[in-house]
Amino acid sequence: MTMTADEVARNFYESYNDRDLDKTYEQYVSRGLVNHAFGGEYDWGDWLATGRGLLASFKDLRVAVLDQIAQGDRVATRLSMSGTQTGEFHGIAPGDAVSTLTGTVLDRIEDGKIAEHWSDSDLGGFMPQLTPAEAWPRPLAGWTRLPSRPR
Repeated sequence: MTMTADEVARNFYESYNDRDLDKTYEQYVSRGLVNHAFGGEYDWGDWLATGRGLLASFKDLRVAVLDQIAQGDRVATRLSMSGTQTGEFHGIAPGDAVSTLTGTVLDRIEDGKIAEHWSDSDLGGFMPQLTPAEAWPRPLAGWTRLPSRPR
């Protein structure tokens, strides 16, 4: 049975809870992925490595799909990731803090896999949950305030 675009996206994000990312990425992410997140420099392997890093840093990480809207081959997903930091995360030592990251992602599905990905996450709300901003390694220390936008 063929999955709908929203089923592919939901199954991908919720499969993080199974902690078998090699299987997850083979099943749900195209090897030709175009990933616009993080400046567009993350390919299939880089995104998988980032996921592995999350699971290594947050041993009880849980991903929840909060909302989804699908139109054709595109799926917008609002999600949360929560867990206890038990390992180093981007230079931040573990502090056993329970932290939650929320975000909104947009995925384009092609042939039953995520072929294109965009992401916006609340890192400004997430990072202070791990440790005080004064202790952040560079360049994260610059994230204490977002630049103002011209009006």
